[in-house]
Amino acid sequence: MNLEPFSFLCSGSVVGLRGVGAGSATVDGETLAAVNRYALRSLKAEDVAVFTLDLCNDQVDRHFSRFPVEELEQINRMVLGRPLMERHDVRGSLPRGTFFRSVLHEDEGVVSVRPDVYVLRTAENADFIRNIEGGVYREISIGFSFGMPECSVCGRDIRQCDHVPGRHYSEGLCHFVMHEVQDVVEGSVVASGSQGTGFVGAVEGRVSPVGALAVARAAGDSVVSSSWQGSVLWCGE
Repeated sequence: MNLEPFSFLCSGSVVGLRGVGAGSATVDGETLAAVNRYALRSLKAEDVAVFTLDLCNDQVDRHFSRFPVEELEQINRMVLGRPLMERHDVRGSLPRGTFFRSVLHEDEGVVSVRPDVYVLRTAENADFIRNIEGGVYREISIGFSFGMPECSVCGRDIRQCDHVPGRHYSEGLCHFVMHEVQDVVEGSVVASGSQGTGFVGAVEGRVSPVGALAVARAAGDSVVSSSWQGSVLWCGE
């Protein structure tokens, strides 16, 4: 049985400020040159604010999913040129910024995708930038699609086995490993990330990982795909 890929969102955080414009630390020449590869006119240091983000990592998160390092390498390549949005509102609003550079970062055994994003210093973006600089907007969530959620207990597609993410088995805590990343849609600033939050369905309402799996498995093969793909799921509110 062939299962369709599904869309998903995973949380990260703002970790740094590369440049804050005129009157303070400015964007360096190398960074500005990288920014200008995506601009249609030559931007100056005072035109942009540049932020560094931890977009996702290889650890088991609070909704019991995990990226293997090879998928982080794929995301690291795919994120370039993708938009920074607010609250995953890809239908009702336009981007706030653009991801223009990214590296894989390792710290104490944790591997993360750490991109830089630039935001134009316009009147419209002034409050948005100020809230990031002031530490009010701190949580980041990545929207992406992938093809295979591997059960950490049995190694099968978790949509086709009986194990439940978040439950403990003799093999350990069940989670799903996200393989075959196919696209990075966007990154968004969100109110809260994966710590202590639940899944939210953009179309179908709030669901938990256990609830989504139960619906998919009970409905049969023909609905397994749509129950995961039909609405984008993310952590936070």
